[in-house]
Amino acid sequence: MRYSKRSFSVTRLIQSVVVMCVALPAFADQSLLTLNDREYFTTRGLDVLVFSNWYDGSFSDSKIAGLELIHHGVRTVTNGDVRLSPTPEQWDATPTLIKREVDKNNHVITARLGYKDFQFEYAIQVQPKDDGVLLKVILDKPLPTELVGKAGFNLEFLPSAYFSKAYLMDNVSGLLPRYPVGPTARDASGQSQRMPLATGHALTLAPEDVAQRVTIESHSGELSLFDGRNQAQNGWYVVRTLIPANARGAVIEWKLTGGVIPNWTRTINIAHSQVGYHPNQKKVAVLECDVNAEAPQHVHILKVNADGSVATVADITPTKWGQYLRYNYYQADFSSIHAAGLYMIEAEGQRTAAFRIANDVYANVWYPTLDVYMPEQMDHMLVREAYRVWHGRSHMDDARQVPENKEHFDLYGGGPTTDSPFKPGEHIPGLNIGGWYDAGDFDIRTQTNYAVIMTLVQAWETFKIDRDETTVDQSARFVDMHHPETGNLIFYNKLNMGLWV
Repeated sequence: MRYSKRSFSVTRLIQSVVVMCVALPAFADQSLLTLNDREYFTTRGLDVLVFSNWYDGSFSDSKIAGLELIHHGVRTVTNGDVRLSPTPEQWDATPTLIKREVDKNNHVITARLGYKDFQFEYAIQVQPKDDGVLLKVILDKPLPTELVGKAGFNLEFLPSAYFSKAYLMDNVSGLLPRYPVGPTARDASGQSQRMPLATGHALTLAPEDVAQRVTIESHSGELSLFDGRNQAQNGWYVVRTLIPANARGAVIEWKLTGGVIPNWTRTINIAHSQVGYHPNQKKVAVLECDVNAEAPQHVHILKVNADGSVATVADITPTKWGQYLRYNYYQADFSSIHAAGLYMIEAEGQRTAAFRIANDVYANVWYPTLDVYMPEQMDHMLVREAYRVWHGRSHMDDARQVPENKEHFDLYGGGPTTDSPFKPGEHIPGLNIGGWYDAGDFDIRTQTNYAVIMTLVQAWETFKIDRDETTVDQSARFVDMHHPETGNLIFYNKLNMGLWV
């Protein structure tokens, strides 16, 4: 049978279309997000959560709220919600979650929220579309006048996941900086104003890396990319669209897509005691496995020799513990191993770091707390470690009498009376002495300092700890790490770092 060139081309085209029709559904099933029984959208390698978590505090502080992406097993995108600043800080205003609704028939999740102080409510609606999700910010009535130019939808990206990755905003390219380098400006009042790295209507982060690639297309309003680390140390990269004035209905509409590695399966995670084990204690490793992965068949306990070689000392068949949230869990009991030495655990091609089995395995694990962490966290002191100065004599101007009915932040404030002979704003002698910083905040949380001090007193009275690695000069308000003191009750003097007596 003879074919003309044209008929041959048509035949090949029809064959290609047939092949594509057969092949495409399998690929589409791989990439399309579906609503699962845990009420979030999922496909292999990408999960989109819509207000599945809630944190009683600032979104900027929690990083586990609003719209979130778990991308190839790592939560790299979060805090998708309406905020009143392009780069919110810990104590900035946050909305209140009013209700969350899941329409399983239409595969739609809707969260209703509001800012009570401004009598402002809105809804965030998310549903699958093509290979991503369609996100809408919906207003019943226009934005309050005082929030025009302030309220916008923010989405935050984990900096460490995107260090030095590229971005494309429309036709303009750039690299996400490892260190915050601006840009910033001053507003009319002289305050620092964070300026965007780029603006446009279509943004792709990490186009060169499918594992981190996220694309946002704005169907209404301009996208702006900010570096939130210019504002606060816990800031992330932020993508934002302002809510327009005098608008209602779907005032913001984004198409959000995450790159997906075909047939992606999370690598097994082997959990064990990083400190190690006493020879006679129970020893159980926990294997955390992707739900798409085959059950692990063997767990090898390896003894590490001085020359770097390893010897298998146990071959264990793990037992299934069950499923919890996103993963299947298995246990491998190696309590039969008693000999002292260095060991590793191997399963499914993965090896842990080395750990000890020894009689003295718990003997010195608390040393870094006493030798480094407690001195470093000490307030009202200059703290030095060799050539490094951790911080100077901080808060020497604090301990002032709070005014009546004053509300500050972080549970600081006063009631209707001062309950002291000191006038509002007057320095109270003897209070800017000792204490430890609240973790990460560089202020004193008096509510917890008392508990810390009492715990240390009990440790001294019970165990008579005599370890000395730190010099504490109370009169000079000076701490020198890794330089022992002599001739005193050493640990008791360390207690004085928190409350001098």
